[in-house]
This record gives sequence, C-alpha cells and structure tokens, in this order.
Amino acid sequence: MIIAYIKEGRIENGIFSRILGIEAKNFENNYVITIANKNKKYIKKNLIKYIKKLKIDTIVFSKELEKEFKQEICLMLEKINILNGKKLMEYMEFEILKYIINKQNTSMNKEDIYIVFKREINLDLNFLKQFIQNFKTVNVVTNDIERLKNVQDNLLENDGILISISNNKRKALKRAKYIINLNLNKEELEKYKINRDAIIINIKEDVKYNVSSFDGVNINYFGIDCPDEYMEKFEQIGENFDIVKLYESILICYNAYNMKIESVYERINKDNIKITELIGNNGKISDEELQKIHKANLDKMRKLV
Repeated sequence: MIIAYIKEGRIENGIFSRILGIEAKNFENNYVITIANKNKKYIKKNLIKYIKKLKIDTIVFSKELEKEFKQEICLMLEKINILNGKKLMEYMEFEILKYIINKQNTSMNKEDIYIVFKREINLDLNFLKQFIQNFKTVNVVTNDIERLKNVQDNLLENDGILISISNNKRKALKRAKYIINLNLNKEELEKYKINRDAIIINIKEDVKYNVSSFDGVNINYFGIDCPDEYMEKFEQIGENFDIVKLYESILICYNAYNMKIESVYERINKDNIKITELIGNNGKISDEELQKIHKANLDKMRKLV
C-alpha cells in the first residue's frame, strides 16, 4: 500500500516541478505531494497523472483540500482509498465511551450500552467483547438477528452472559442513554424512536441526527493526542493535516486492516493514543454538555422510581 499526503503550498525545488505545479517527495516509502494552486485545472490533471504513475492507492488530504478539491479528485480516480479518520474512530469506539463516562463521573459497570448496526458481511463481531466485559448490559439493535442469535447462544453457554437483541424501531432505543451507531445512515437511524437525552456516537457515517424532539448529543468525530515521536514525524509531512487521519495512516502502514481487531487495540494502546475532544453537529462538545445530559437522564430515572 502506498500513501500520498497531499497539501497546498510553495514548490521549493526544480524548474520542472514549478512548471507542473506539483512536487512529490519520498517519505518512508510513501509520498508527500505539494500542489501550488488547488484552483488550477491543469494542476489537478497533473496530480491525477502523478497518483497513477506512483501507484498510489491511499490518500490523506490536508485540511485546506478537504472539500471541493477532494471531491473533484475522487471523481477522476477509480478505486482510491481516502482516509477520513472513521476507521480509527471504529477502532477507538470503546475508548470514546470511556472518555464520555469519565467526563460524566459515572462508571461503565453501572451503565447500559446500546449498539445499533445493519447487516454487514465483513463486520467483525469481536468488537462486542470490550463492551460485554465492562458495561452493565449490552443491547444490540440490528436487522442481522440470526447471526447475533448465534453470538448470544455462545455467550450464554460458555460464559453465562446474556445480551439483549432486538430490532424493534419503536421500543429498542426508547430509553437508551448511550448509543453506538455503527453503520446506519441518517434516514435509517431516524426510523427508530430514540431517547431525547441520548448520546449518539456515529462511527462509519456522519449522521446529523436533528429530530426536533432530540435534546441529546450527536457525535460524528473526535480529536486525539499522540506521543512526541509521532508528532515529530507528522511535522515532516506538514502542519495543516488532521492528526486523526495521520495516525490512521500509520495503522495502515502496520497493515492494521488485515490484523485481528484485538491486535489493533493493542497497537493503539501501546502507542498511547489519547482522546482529547469530541465533535458534534455544532463543533466541539464541552464537558458541561456531557454532564448536563447525564443529569437529565438521572432526573428522568428518579421520576420513574
């Protein structure tokens, strides 16, 4: 796998590079590509030629190239992998829940987790283990009932653990405080009746859940902190890159996509990757907002007693 880190900037070396408006530098068996002007059509065409010539199959775009430019380049290419940080978010979904619960001053073993996903052939259900081992109860909401029934039977027989499985759109998420939406899009998620004070973490898709009655928190992205050795490496690539995407590219270099999910967890833990912020519909989510939601759910529970 060959990765290109593409950014806009000044072309420093070579008359030929200046004429083309593109400069490519080797970086640890990958490439850092600088383009002179993102608005020039001939530069976009030359970039496509470079990507094909260098046999690049994965791209990380800098922040200034993330919108229209990225879309145009993707339309010109076939079978290219654009890193968007979502794969790392998938690997760190348990850590995201841990971050939230710590901010709310509660504990996992007192809380229920709801995990919603639609049928997906390549989905590794081993990700459920961390939640089963740490949360009070695990509630799976899915249309893949048959496959989950097998998991449920194995857990009950081998470990004496019972997980809840449902796909009742009216009741399944009605009282959920913490929801991991693994792969549903906006239209699919809005078919469910959801607790108005829930925290929804959208993993594979950006979902702007904005049903009028919803007063909860909708999370689509996150920020991380990396050790100095990685930050120094990232500085060589360029300043205006998202650290989540850069670290995701490091995992790809370790062949994480072909590793067992437990091995990826170990790698992330060994690298000491820490979550620094959560990002929702309107930007960064404050600690106060998370605590406010927790209080709203506690008040609701007290009224039911």
